[in-house]
Amino acid sequence: MKIAAFGHYPIHRPLHGGQRRVAAIARQARAAGNIFRYVPIYSTRGYPDGSPDERRSAVPDALLPRLHDPQRREDLHFSDTLKDHPLIEGLIRELREFAPDAVQFEHPWLYPLFAEALNRDPVLRRARLIYSAHNVEAALIDPHWRAEAEALEAALVARADLAVAVCDADARHFAGLPGAAEVVVAPNGCWAPDPETVPSAPLDGPYALVAGSAHPPNARGYWASIGEIPGFLPPRSRLAMAGGMTHLITTDDRFRRHAQMNAEFVVPLGVVEEEALSGLLHHARAICLPITEGGGTNLKTAEALMSCKPVIAMRPAMRGFEEAERLSGVHVADDPEQFRCLLRDAMTGAIGSQRRPDEVAQYGWPAQLAPLISRYESLAA
Repeated sequence: MKIAAFGHYPIHRPLHGGQRRVAAIARQARAAGNIFRYVPIYSTRGYPDGSPDERRSAVPDALLPRLHDPQRREDLHFSDTLKDHPLIEGLIRELREFAPDAVQFEHPWLYPLFAEALNRDPVLRRARLIYSAHNVEAALIDPHWRAEAEALEAALVARADLAVAVCDADARHFAGLPGAAEVVVAPNGCWAPDPETVPSAPLDGPYALVAGSAHPPNARGYWASIGEIPGFLPPRSRLAMAGGMTHLITTDDRFRRHAQMNAEFVVPLGVVEEEALSGLLHHARAICLPITEGGGTNLKTAEALMSCKPVIAMRPAMRGFEEAERLSGVHVADDPEQFRCLLRDAMTGAIGSQRRPDEVAQYGWPAQLAPLISRYESLAA
């Protein structure tokens, strides 16, 4: 099966959750014998490290000021910025030459750029349309833009032959939209650690790991769950902070107000490469998931579960992973005080984990994406 996929970020060096999910879909689709061609249409301001091939479809520099206009939303207004641009005309020509069996959109934002061609072109209209949803976008967007996002998402679901959801709650939402066709659930996951490799320790001494992208809800969850100073941690232990959320936290006045104390308890690492993240997960004494809001499912939850380390999570972090709450070492808090107490207990060794790799293999990408990969086969039939 030939699949053409479009998204708004490059994936050759996946760092945040969306990039990792798309990269995993591409890898699993190709492993199953499909030809999977992913084309990112993206801003080089947000993603300056696209590969040479990916940069062919990057938004032209002349359009970046309009794309990043503070009065607009970059994702929602992608199509408005690039409408009738030669870049899109060229991509449609390439798409026609590729003659895909299916066209897949990661997120809904780019669909309007290709909608007319998919409906009218004699080659492209034969392709099945797949909406690969990472969450219910309209539910997370600023209320000022919500109606516009809802209309876009609903139009794509109504046109799609298949919608892909990351959890049952999202699947129910999409299935309830007018004109919705089939919805398949393919949750988020991660790659299993290599049992033969012991990564080097990135930090000295005991630490808990918190990691997340620069998605604002990650920062809000941190402040709500951990607070302005993680002074509840036992002596000589620290909180290692990785990912884009690091910048959101450390530049906040709440962090700066207690700079000296936070320097004692927090190790801000910023965005780290995959190898460094593997080391952080392997050597952490506990993995904490201070997630208090949002939609879909969280890749960090899958990583935490597959680490087999004690997991301290706020309940929203377990969305889509509810059955994992019965596993050894998975501790779920309903309020910040309970979260902090559990994290302290994990760092002192009062609570631990006996999870085995075979118990969490179901949270790896091959198992999580299997429903989608199987569906590709039946779409091609």
